[in-house]
Amino acid sequence: MKNFQAISLDLDDTLWSIFPVILRAEEKIQQYLVREFSRINSYTISTDCKDAIKEVHQSYPEITHDLTELKRLSFELILNKYDYDPSESNNLIEKYLDLRHEVEIYPDVLPALKTLSSQFKLVALSNGNADINRLDLNKFFIAQVSAGEFGVKKPDKAIFHKACELLDIKPEDVLHVGDHPSEDVIGAEEAGLQSAWMNRFDREWPFEKQPSAELHNLNDLVEFIETKKS
Repeated sequence: MKNFQAISLDLDDTLWSIFPVILRAEEKIQQYLVREFSRINSYTISTDCKDAIKEVHQSYPEITHDLTELKRLSFELILNKYDYDPSESNNLIEKYLDLRHEVEIYPDVLPALKTLSSQFKLVALSNGNADINRLDLNKFFIAQVSAGEFGVKKPDKAIFHKACELLDIKPEDVLHVGDHPSEDVIGAEEAGLQSAWMNRFDREWPFEKQPSAELHNLNDLVEFIETKKS
């Protein structure tokens, strides 16, 4: 890894584990739907939700990058099925996003971000619909780029270049850190950035070409920087 001047950071599964968050959010929003819309069947709501999200993914391939809109459209389908006003989907998506941001940040993240942000400009770069402005992390970042708002998702070079544009730093001087081997690591390198693989759970690297750097938490990055300075 060469010297770098700024860092872009993935969010889901890099700064927190996303699976339990989504599982809990789905359970709570389904409970809300059954409670507030009496014609919706508690025994079929789980299947309704799975079928709806599958249908919108098939019907709207042009917006697969926008998880928020896909989810809202799935709420529309469920409301229509049970003869409710589909505009209620706007309220439902807001409730869902609140639930989706009930994240448990990994213990290394806050102290590491405090240190890193004192030395580098940081930008959040995510394919998901995580919003750092809904969390207490926004003070560490100068900006964020989400696939839903930007219009394309990683590993598209354009989204990495947008992050570099917001940082006002050349791609080769930016380090991208993320957990996904192809979307984060390979994608960043093909866009001209440096990359580091966040491998919190000792997974095997799936490609022949090895990552430039492997981290097990953000403290590893802080320690690497301190070593380079000494």
